[in-house]
Amino acid sequence: MSKQKYPRSDALKVAKLLCVSLADITDRLIVAGSLRRRKTEVGDVEILYIPKMVTQSLDFFTATSVSQVDLMLDRLLANGVIAKRKNVNGSVMWGEKNKLAVHVASGIPVDFFAARADTWFNYLVCRTGGAENNRQIAVAANAKGWRWNPYGVGFSDAAGNLVATVAAERDVFDLVGLPYREPWERI
Repeated sequence: MSKQKYPRSDALKVAKLLCVSLADITDRLIVAGSLRRRKTEVGDVEILYIPKMVTQSLDFFTATSVSQVDLMLDRLLANGVIAKRKNVNGSVMWGEKNKLAVHVASGIPVDFFAARADTWFNYLVCRTGGAENNRQIAVAANAKGWRWNPYGVGFSDAAGNLVATVAAERDVFDLVGLPYREPWERI
């Protein structure tokens, strides 16, 4: 069964609406996935961000750091703009780093991915995809005896020791010896 596709123009409207809500409460924000790859039809909207944090009191003696994006997503849920959605295994995915939603008015799935500054570029390459591009990176890393950690800071060896960090999107390709591809050139 093939995944439902949505016109790029409709997905861009959803992405813009949500990004406007998140722009001031993120340190970085980008629409990734097939929209970034300039596909004419997409299966979802993927939003990658680094959240700004705020201290929230739990009681008189305890405080915690909370993602402002999480607070905004809670408001969007409460207002019926988005709803939580299940993954392919039928489980709701609404964790600290990955949140699967649907834009209620359009029915377009939206995936929210929280990164950190040190994981940003690895995450960006992975979340931009496509699947074949990511497979090629992983295979090239394996050929060097490395493992690509797409949600981490770089590449590790078989023992899990960090061997290379990623400080730019191009680094992911350069470190494994692949030619850099612009997002719209990735497959």
